[in-house]
Amino acid sequence: MMLPAQRASAQYFNHLALGITAGIDGFGLELAAPLGNQFQMRVGGSFFPPMFRPHHVFHFEETSEHEMADVDVEALPLFGGANLMFDWHPAANKWFFITAGVYAGSSQVLTIRNKRPFLKEEDWGHKGLMIGDNVFASTDEKGIAHGTLNVWPVRPYAGIGFGNAIDPNKRVCFNVELGAAFTNGYQVKVSGENYETGDEGVVRVTSSDFYIGEDDGDRTDKNNYEDKLLIDKMGKFPIVPMIKFGLYIRLF
Repeated sequence: MMLPAQRASAQYFNHLALGITAGIDGFGLELAAPLGNQFQMRVGGSFFPPMFRPHHVFHFEETSEHEMADVDVEALPLFGGANLMFDWHPAANKWFFITAGVYAGSSQVLTIRNKRPFLKEEDWGHKGLMIGDNVFASTDEKGIAHGTLNVWPVRPYAGIGFGNAIDPNKRVCFNVELGAAFTNGYQVKVSGENYETGDEGVVRVTSSDFYIGEDDGDRTDKNNYEDKLLIDKMGKFPIVPMIKFGLYIRLF
């Protein structure tokens, strides 16, 4: 009569797998262990390689000559961090699973900065560029202006997937999952000053900081209009969609 209970209890953490992952959260490592017949636990971390730096040219007013300047802005993704997941395999074949857990890391999931100085060297550190009508983004002593994209540092997660992180009968396993992490919306912040509110240091950029007139084809007004729409959308979008692949090797 004790054998079924002993077999069930023996399936808790009696195996361990090490996996490599790749997805929206970057590249990472995970450890996986069984929790009974239908559940598995995964814990790990991820990061983006430093060479991944997408960039785009934006049109800003620079505060040295008060003229419009094209600024090549690069982004450094920082969405990775620690994660803890619990997978439930409801079917007997354990192929399909439902997962829930949490991602935790820096609240700054994206760092934004100009790739090269756009001001004269004597202006570095005390001049910068205007974002809309109200926000001044200052440069540092190297002529670089900094901004960040901010979300909740702890982000609940739910998704579905196919495959296994660990199987006692297989040395190598793989899985793929689709889901969403709840971020509570995105906030854009820059190092500088908000002239309307008087805030200094790290200040938030909102849609109200942009002048919105009719889009009559003028480049400045059009950029302001498009920037406002983008900030409005990011602030209201509460999740980040996730897709992730994993390859796991059972250690014992």
